[in-house]
Amino acid sequence: MSTADSSIPGLPIYQSLLESAARTSASMLSQVLGLARKTLRTEVSTARGFLERDQLELSVKLMESHTPSLCERFPAILLEIFRGHGDAVAKTGVLGEQALRLDQLELMDESQVQERVELARMLQHVLLDAELALPEFNSFVCALVGLDRVSPEHNPLRPDSYVKALQQLMTEMRVPTQVRAIWLRHLSAPLGSALREAYLQWTEQLRSQDVRRVGFTVIRTPEVVTEVVDHGRSGRAERAVWTPEYRQTVLTLDKLRQLMSGHLDDGPPDSPKEAFAQQFAREFEQGKAPAGSPDHGPETAFQATLPAALDALQEMQQVDTVVLRMQQRPAPPKGRATDTRPPGAVVREELTRSAKSMSQVLSLEVVSLMAENLIKDSRLLPQVRKVIERLEPALLRLVIVDPRFFIDKAHPARLLLNEISQRGLAFGSETDPDFEAFLLSLQRHVSPLAVLNIEGVQPFEAALKQLLQEWDNPEVQDTVSSQIQSAAAVLGYAEERNLLATQMASHLMKMSGMSRVPTDVIDFLCGPWSHVMAEAQLKAAPGTDDPGAYRALVADLLWSAQPDLTRKDVGRLTKLVPRLLSGLREGLGLIGYPSTKTSVFFDVLMKQHHQAFRPATQEEAAAPEGLDASLVSNQDHWVAPAEAKASGFMDFADEEVADLPKSTPLSLPPQTSTVPLAVGAWIELYLSGAWHRVQLSWISPHGTMFLFTSVSGKTQSMTQRFYERMLAEGKLRVVSDQASMVEGALDAVVRTAMRNSIGSGA
Repeated sequence: MSTADSSIPGLPIYQSLLESAARTSASMLSQVLGLARKTLRTEVSTARGFLERDQLELSVKLMESHTPSLCERFPAILLEIFRGHGDAVAKTGVLGEQALRLDQLELMDESQVQERVELARMLQHVLLDAELALPEFNSFVCALVGLDRVSPEHNPLRPDSYVKALQQLMTEMRVPTQVRAIWLRHLSAPLGSALREAYLQWTEQLRSQDVRRVGFTVIRTPEVVTEVVDHGRSGRAERAVWTPEYRQTVLTLDKLRQLMSGHLDDGPPDSPKEAFAQQFAREFEQGKAPAGSPDHGPETAFQATLPAALDALQEMQQVDTVVLRMQQRPAPPKGRATDTRPPGAVVREELTRSAKSMSQVLSLEVVSLMAENLIKDSRLLPQVRKVIERLEPALLRLVIVDPRFFIDKAHPARLLLNEISQRGLAFGSETDPDFEAFLLSLQRHVSPLAVLNIEGVQPFEAALKQLLQEWDNPEVQDTVSSQIQSAAAVLGYAEERNLLATQMASHLMKMSGMSRVPTDVIDFLCGPWSHVMAEAQLKAAPGTDDPGAYRALVADLLWSAQPDLTRKDVGRLTKLVPRLLSGLREGLGLIGYPSTKTSVFFDVLMKQHHQAFRPATQEEAAAPEGLDASLVSNQDHWVAPAEAKASGFMDFADEEVADLPKSTPLSLPPQTSTVPLAVGAWIELYLSGAWHRVQLSWISPHGTMFLFTSVSGKTQSMTQRFYERMLAEGKLRVVSDQASMVEGALDAVVRTAMRNSIGSGA
């Protein structure tokens, strides 16, 4: 179990709890399925449509036939999820709406989208049912796994695991996707009740075992994205076509998927009335389209019921009144002094009034939400966000005439927005030397787009071309690229040497005599000297045995460091010492080991040698004076001074002299756990009393070394262990681990659509 260590006192109780929970899960699932069948049968009896009734009856029959197999297989799947829970949290986060990304949505079909909505809705329902019992239970489980504060995501018995197990089990049983969605809807209430009772029971059990719960901690969240969705407007009377109220809730997950794939509308309708008619046909008459036609889609369990269709027909009869009211509504005067809304909001409302299709309305909504996410993202400096805010009206006008913005990731407007936001991440302060030039280039080439009459993509293409020509100076890019490649080559070689040195140190520990020498000698041999042997091996011709004879010196060193042996043959020691010291200096020079550190070890070694010329005393048994901390460093990788200079390598000695930061950069929350990094990620380092922003440019083949580059091309490198320590001590912050801020902003739109889908029941 990755979340538990064998040295943690509560591990036996923890493992017993997981096994007991998995073992009793079969009876829990049997009870849950029984209650779900009852509500399913009730829904069958009230169904009015033949298609809906047939789908529900099939769901009941399949649930009855699969129940024995489901209950038999469930414990094994659940236990597997429990054991892999820690790795799953580290890589993907908990199950829920946050896990769904735009690129995943684009690959899903309608039934998969509906199942995902039902999964999220089920998880939300179960969490609400269990919320009174879960927090206290989390505090006990976190204590068992050795945490000092409550971290809910580290509890493998959370509802997420049970929902994930059910999903995996239904997929394994090859239950049809549409049936799975119906099952999830009916399983949520009984599963929530069952888990609530289980959490209460397990909490009492742990309390009776004298497990001491840990406390909670409050963590500030970054002011990066603010999304507000009004779920209070759910009445059909307020669901007027194309009004702002309707627009706020119409963006569901399935409609967003259709928009991103370019299949939401076949073409713009001629009038608002025709638009509503097409909307009605898509939502309520899809099943009537002839097979093979473009409008024909798979029959699902989510077709509108008869009452909903009648309700829509009633709304259809009032469409003339609605359209007339919208057309007669006065538009706000242009240039009105009292209108303090951002330009994007004004343009969006104007374009929404004249929208001719569902796709146009949703395109405006998606662009608006995407821009809002970027404008409120505090990782970007205010002046950069202001440029994006001024660009929003142009983007709104563009998507009306060119919907490829959503379909094509290489669309010039999308690339332009991504270049602005990604390069903007390079600056953590307006005082950065290159920020003024960056901002001037944006104002020169991007800001004019706000006042242009956008009829196509050409203005964005021109702005992007001009920016790239100004930013990407070939000579500068070649220089930076060469620096990165040179530093990466140096660090890659250092990593290879370190891995080989680790293997050699392991072999040295098995040599006879290691247990009889002082710890300082062992530290030297398994530290610097193992790197000497590794360096010689890497530079020697393949097949060379003990190049430089550095391994042979180990036996001489071990013998010379044991006074009880050297007293018996002082003559041998006298002849050995000059050759031994010469060989040690030669080897340490091979890896550029500093002479100051070499002298420290030689002083300790000579004290051992001098004891051969004196009678044994009681003090001899005591440990000799320890090595200086700079010699036996806690740095896990040795990097030679020349290599460190070439790559800007940071070691623990450099980091320890820096004071802790007095303030947190931007509005990022404290980060106390390792955040997986990918090339392109931006971080901030606290060095020499100030925060510096750098981008991850390279990760070593074995993942033990990171190379970062500043906007000016200066390189900074560190080991993974150094990175984790800086992160834990608050001297390092991950600013962005995404390759595209635009993709991140659109992922946030996906989450909004998911919440709308959950809240609307669609």
